[in-house]
Amino acid sequence: MNYKTFFIAFLLTFAIAGDAATKPNLKTLKPHNIAVSSEVISFDRIDPGKKDFGRLKWRGGLVLASKAREFGGYSGLAVTDRGARLIAVSDQGTWLTADLQYDNGHLDGLANIRIGPLRARNGKNLRRKKFADAEEISLWKKGGRTYALIAFERKHRIGRFPLKKNGLSKPLNYLKLPKGVFKTTRNKGIEALTVLNDKKNKGTVLTFLERRHDKNGNHRGWLIRGNKSWPVRLKARDGFDITGLATLANGNVLVLERSFGLLSGIQMRIREIPHQEIRKKAVLDGEILIRATMRYNIDNMEGISAHTSKQGEQIITLISDNNFNTSGLQRTLLMQFRLD
Repeated sequence: MNYKTFFIAFLLTFAIAGDAATKPNLKTLKPHNIAVSSEVISFDRIDPGKKDFGRLKWRGGLVLASKAREFGGYSGLAVTDRGARLIAVSDQGTWLTADLQYDNGHLDGLANIRIGPLRARNGKNLRRKKFADAEEISLWKKGGRTYALIAFERKHRIGRFPLKKNGLSKPLNYLKLPKGVFKTTRNKGIEALTVLNDKKNKGTVLTFLERRHDKNGNHRGWLIRGNKSWPVRLKARDGFDITGLATLANGNVLVLERSFGLLSGIQMRIREIPHQEIRKKAVLDGEILIRATMRYNIDNMEGISAHTSKQGEQIITLISDNNFNTSGLQRTLLMQFRLD
């Protein structure tokens, strides 16, 4: 399939927004193991052997597929245990955990894959799209425990979920959000969040809305700490939308972005923002690490995570949202880069 045909098919798929028959039955869903197949891919379609992309070095990619109707729609991603495990959340109200397998440091597959429902504070499954539309996940460590902060849109909120070996528990509480979050439309809520770790902002949540701009055209966001919040903006560039955030070990923040255009097709971009610039009322920008067109093996890239490997390397992991499409025109991609 050539790039033009691929793009037209992608737009048609996106318009269909997935096959409803394949989406999970949230009413009866319980945590269970599933089988997921993986196919190794290159990043550059034209030059499959290419590994160097500026400061990013290719560390492998997979096309993931499963016959389980609950599998898909992954909008948020976190990688834990120095790259040993992942947890992803779907915009259809589920979580996925798995062990990451490597071959000489390159992604090679998944094992011990488990899926389950996101729950409300009363312990019941989130059954309706209004409540179950999870868009982002970021890990937060406090008091020796690890929690998952999960952002939801439509019913806008950020929940704090205890992270356990076999998945996620019901949320302990929800963060107090700035009033500006609730002034947005139902499907243009919080799209990206991360927990900052630099000395000045340690424990502060950085978050941005989906396709919501200020009077100057900048992406709208906030810094949230406890019951307080302060506005922050990200300079909009070239029509890209924010889809994810991740914090590096040095405190800098990565911004995952995507765009669609009739001439340009689907694109992915990653920016790096120095932590020194992150403060209230700041207009952030940052260095572009990569801008990938349809020459590359990309899809509807929505989730990003950063971790330090056992060898001390900074690894970036990305995942795509396949919108539960069963035709193969959209895929669940999982890929990694080393950041130099």
